[in-house]
Amino acid sequence: MNKEIDKFSAMDLNTLYYTQKIDYARMSLWAPFYAVGMVARIQGEVPPELLNEALKKLRILYPPLASRVYMRPNGDAFLTTEGVGEFNLEVRSKISDFDWERVVLEQEQIPFAIEHGPLARFFLLLNKYSSDLVVIVPHVICDGYSMTHVMYDAVALLNDPEKVVKQPDLHPTVTWKAVQHSFLNNLLLRGLVRIYNQTHTKHMVLMNQERYEELYRIFWTRHHNNFLSLSLSPSETNALINRCKQHHIAVTSALFAAYFLTLKDLNFIPKGSHYLISIPVNIRKWMHQQPEKVIGVFASSIEIKIPLKTNPSYWELARLTHTKIHKIIKKHSRVLRTLVLDDLIPLIADNLIDAISTEKINDLPKLLTHFIKLDSDSRCMTISNIGRIHLPSAGSTYPLDTLLPLTPTGPGYRHSICALTVNDQMHLALRVHQMHLDQATLTQIKARVMAYLLLE
Repeated sequence: MNKEIDKFSAMDLNTLYYTQKIDYARMSLWAPFYAVGMVARIQGEVPPELLNEALKKLRILYPPLASRVYMRPNGDAFLTTEGVGEFNLEVRSKISDFDWERVVLEQEQIPFAIEHGPLARFFLLLNKYSSDLVVIVPHVICDGYSMTHVMYDAVALLNDPEKVVKQPDLHPTVTWKAVQHSFLNNLLLRGLVRIYNQTHTKHMVLMNQERYEELYRIFWTRHHNNFLSLSLSPSETNALINRCKQHHIAVTSALFAAYFLTLKDLNFIPKGSHYLISIPVNIRKWMHQQPEKVIGVFASSIEIKIPLKTNPSYWELARLTHTKIHKIIKKHSRVLRTLVLDDLIPLIADNLIDAISTEKINDLPKLLTHFIKLDSDSRCMTISNIGRIHLPSAGSTYPLDTLLPLTPTGPGYRHSICALTVNDQMHLALRVHQMHLDQATLTQIKARVMAYLLLE
């Protein structure tokens, strides 16, 4: 089996239905700490055995969920579905609509079974009235928007047990070359990556499951998280969108301003003259071959500095943020910078991950550190807006109520906010990088965020 994978240097997919081999070049498949996920809230008490049958079909539709990582001695890493067992669905009782938050906090500290798979984890929280299906996956195989397809299809298959599925064609690997760009785009960084690949060969870290789990533990011993969620009503969502239009700003900027000022009010963000924030950017429309309903990471990210020499009002901060984001996104080079780094040799990429985890960042060249912002504590906040989706009915036996987002985890995700608007209702997931907070403080954070978002 390993010889076959070596031969093609590719992803070997489920041969019972379809076989396509594709290189996987997302810088490094190991990226140990980055995870994403989503929750499908379903009406009624879902039978676990029925959901298990649906998940068997889901792995056909989305092979990376049921994959594992195969590594060659030279550090090349590929996904394969060969030898990967069935999904494990863990069933728990559901007492409240917020139980899934505890599942997220618990699971994000548990390493993925990278070498054996499957990479996706499934949890079903049950009571007589509703069920929450929680899915957590490594960020390297999936972005938030892709997860909306996964969750909808999981519920659709649950409601249609007789449906026959087949594996779809896979989308080509996403690198900077797959996106519209000019010859000069990131020319300096591309040259630096090529030189770095040729010369930086000492002290390489050959990653394996044991080393991966060791880095995972090191990271979590100095990382503290509090996770909470809240939702706006459809009327509140519509009012926020309309106010953003009146102020000529995007909703993302308003979300950042509301959360930033909340944490600043509560002294969770140190006083400073400027703050670095990270924003994921959907690049689907920029790609030569635009992806449709497939799973993948069709996104990059940008970082902007927000100068705060005064105490801006909510709308002043939102407008400042919007201006800076809009200016950068108009220049593809800043957005594609992350994709250029996919060309790093995997062993070198693993070294970067090791540096982030063990705080050996000063051992790396200053120029490369400048380009990729390796300091895991440099970003004050990450703001992610998955966008607006409209879900058709996924069945009448166990109807899909809505989808709830999770905030991504990983180095740089200190404080973060993630938004997903489903059928005109906005859902927010918030992460506070602080020592464990009591319930009263978490409730206060929710109330302050809501107050800012509803501000005229």
